[in-house]
Amino acid sequence: SRLHTCIRTRRTSFLCPNLEDMARLLFAFAALVGVAVAIEEATGSSICGDDPAKVPDCNHEDLGSCGNACCVVEVSLPAAPTEVYARVKEVLSSGIDGTFEYVTGGGPNPGDDLRPYKIDQPKPFQFILQGRHNAPQYKDEDGDILDFNIAAHGSGSSLRMFSLSRVHGALGDAGQNFKSLSFLLKNTQLAISTDFTIVHGCGKAIGVSTAVSEGAATAELSVIAGVPVSTLSFMALASMALAGTAAFVTGRSRAARTVRACA
Repeated sequence: SRLHTCIRTRRTSFLCPNLEDMARLLFAFAALVGVAVAIEEATGSSICGDDPAKVPDCNHEDLGSCGNACCVVEVSLPAAPTEVYARVKEVLSSGIDGTFEYVTGGGPNPGDDLRPYKIDQPKPFQFILQGRHNAPQYKDEDGDILDFNIAAHGSGSSLRMFSLSRVHGALGDAGQNFKSLSFLLKNTQLAISTDFTIVHGCGKAIGVSTAVSEGAATAELSVIAGVPVSTLSFMALASMALAGTAAFVTGRSRAARTVRACA
């Protein structure tokens, strides 16, 4: 072969390049391929499309949690609120894959900076901003609404993200709302302290009670709309049952099982 001839004769030319040069070219090519793959993984597409099962992060299909389908998640980050705000706004404004927008303007047109208001309850909120996510069939005024608030959390930040299927009649989202939020956060390239916590929607069942241990009614954790109900509240429900509302409790239990089976 030509390569064997080049090695045997030790010739160096355009057709017989120096072996060290060939090695450097191969390493450079591999590096370029690696960069291209990394860019594709970082950006890719934010659309779940016609076959969501084959698209990463499209496995949190929601049905009507906000009337329409929606998703609310929260994550803690070590970065300061100013940095988190700047990165989220930058990514929204860049469009990423051409589907995201930063939303501002209109009348009234409140600013994103909440620091002048010195809010400390229920959280020390620092920033709030809005965006939009467009899909081929649902874009512009029908694009999904994205809302974000950023609060100080220790030396870092707490970021709450919300996505709502905007078009009327959108009971289900095929996992798109969770996908949009996950995709956006990854593209901020911010380090995160905790995984996503699903606060509401995103396919999470509503009003489902999860027993901590069998036979321990007072240890049961009841979650309604994402808010834990205290033991006292749970005992109050038990008292209602004893007072003649057993049918209500039984019906609620059956409904919870149905939601759990469909989630």
